[in-house]
Amino acid sequence: MAAAMKAQKTGLLELRVTVDRWIRVLATLTEDTLALNPGEGAEEPAKPNPTPAGAINGDPPNLSSSPVPETITNVKRTVRVTKQDVGGLGISIKGGKENKMPILISKIFKGLAADQTEALYVGDAILSVNGYDLREATHDEAVQALKKTGKEVILEVKYIKEMSAFFKSSGSPGAALPWDSPPSTPQRGTEPSPAELKEPRSIPLKMCQVSRKQCPPDTENRYFEVISANRKNSVFLRAKDPAMAQSWYNAIQAGAANLLPRVKEEMKTMQPGMEVKHLGWITEQVTQGPERPVLAALTDRDLLLYPSLPESKESLSSPTKSHPLIATRLVHSGPGKSSPLLDSDLSFGLRSGTKQGVETHVFRVDSAKELSTWTHLLVEGCHNAAELIKEVTTVCSWNGKECTLGVHIDEGFTLFTEEMGVRKSILLQQPFERLRMSSDDGVRMMFLDFGGPEAEIQLDLHCCPKTIVFIIHSFLSAKVKRLGLLA
Repeated sequence: MAAAMKAQKTGLLELRVTVDRWIRVLATLTEDTLALNPGEGAEEPAKPNPTPAGAINGDPPNLSSSPVPETITNVKRTVRVTKQDVGGLGISIKGGKENKMPILISKIFKGLAADQTEALYVGDAILSVNGYDLREATHDEAVQALKKTGKEVILEVKYIKEMSAFFKSSGSPGAALPWDSPPSTPQRGTEPSPAELKEPRSIPLKMCQVSRKQCPPDTENRYFEVISANRKNSVFLRAKDPAMAQSWYNAIQAGAANLLPRVKEEMKTMQPGMEVKHLGWITEQVTQGPERPVLAALTDRDLLLYPSLPESKESLSSPTKSHPLIATRLVHSGPGKSSPLLDSDLSFGLRSGTKQGVETHVFRVDSAKELSTWTHLLVEGCHNAAELIKEVTTVCSWNGKECTLGVHIDEGFTLFTEEMGVRKSILLQQPFERLRMSSDDGVRMMFLDFGGPEAEIQLDLHCCPKTIVFIIHSFLSAKVKRLGLLA
């Protein structure tokens, strides 16, 4: 029998098994697996977190559920709350800008400050606190604003009847909402049995995704999620403090990184000649719908995107998206411009020239190191692809004559006719150094000005010219890089 794999790291963590239930597990990290083993009595839920995200100064056990007068619906009200020494405001909140929801009171605890006012209700939207506007606040910003208040707190609120139904979904005034922090990992629809709670769980490290940013703001900074490479299994874990959470995150990331050479070799075996320069999970930000984690593979010619780790030659050769590097450029790298979490949201943007026009894609990463790596490799990859490919050709019309345009990194621009695949006659030839200006109409025409007697030449490419325009830019950029003018 083979010897057991030596443990790289062990420790106690908490595993989320349902929306509001956690169990203690012994986590063991080996060279290729994260194993979670529930201890004795694991069928009992772990003690609730004394200060869950979204709570203000703790969650006392007894909730208030006063009836709401019809007369206050959708009416702004100002309520003065005097904080208590123990229990603070005595409320919990949910929602936030990142969830496209107002800041809502989700719980009011009996006997504490908010309950004693007899003027606040579950379902009240908090519009401002002591004059500080919360209407565009994220969940985390609202939590911090409420915590920083003094003894006397002035709340401007409005009761939104439609929202109150969400807080009754489990027959409890404090039932968790889909946008509450932290979220649950995918769960079965039924409560797990005691036997299921005792079952060990494991996630192979090979190309797993480990993230601390796949959820709304984690105000305690002690949660992380690990998802298998095939996207079929995941575990949502909680450490006792931020330092321990970061330590586990780093260790799992390092373990997965150590297995990268093996993954690249397996991909090369499935598709000989495929040279993967870099491989990693990134999150695509889309204009409509939720973010989409994708496995990105950078080769010498393309950026390939997969929904999960390809496990066959067929899946490897069928990415969901392929961006030719020679027709792709990096246009943004750094904190997201439109994100409500500017300090923590690191992203890069790509634009690709296609026959349908220009496509823009924005991807998020978890760390500044990842952002730096992808930024450097994508710019370098574009230049290397230009040097590798050297020349592209496309059919076109010039002065009403059908011909072919060739763009070569060294020889420049050539217009020629072909016969049986062989160049028959050269109609025009110009080096890159003579190009003064290029432009296009975004539909099918491209304009090149070489400053000679021909003046500006007009080429009908019979399709959107953006692909060839981007390729010309890549050739020019690679030539500048040759001169050592790019860092």
